[in-house]
Amino acid sequence: MADGLEVESTDFGRLARDVSDFPEDTMPIFRRAAVKTATSIKETARKNATGLAHAPRFPSSISYDFAGDSHGGGVLGALVGAMNGKYDITMEIGPDKDRPQGALGNLIEYGSLHNPPQGIMHGALQAHERDFERNVDNAVDEAWKALGL
Repeated sequence: MADGLEVESTDFGRLARDVSDFPEDTMPIFRRAAVKTATSIKETARKNATGLAHAPRFPSSISYDFAGDSHGGGVLGALVGAMNGKYDITMEIGPDKDRPQGALGNLIEYGSLHNPPQGIMHGALQAHERDFERNVDNAVDEAWKALGL
């Protein structure tokens, strides 16, 4: 998956603490918000990666993985995590090194001495930042409604 591109933010930490106040049975609502955004980021990154003459199969290597459990702890992953001990939601978005040309991900994203950086994943993440915020806001509203509040 996407080596090197990580999003860390104290705002996400505050969000995680706020979300941790919701019961665990509402966490699928937040998972849907993360999956919706991850899918959009993946599709934008694939679109932005098309047309690379030296890596025509690279776009199809871009995918996302979801990991979620209720055993506690949590670290902010590519999108969301750190549900403060109640639930972990981690989305990892980027080229899969096991897919054709996926191993070129770091070289394409960050460049090298003879190859300029493309910033494909970074650009896709930035393009959907507001969508993510909106999806989480909607998930919070939906979770409150599910609790009857």
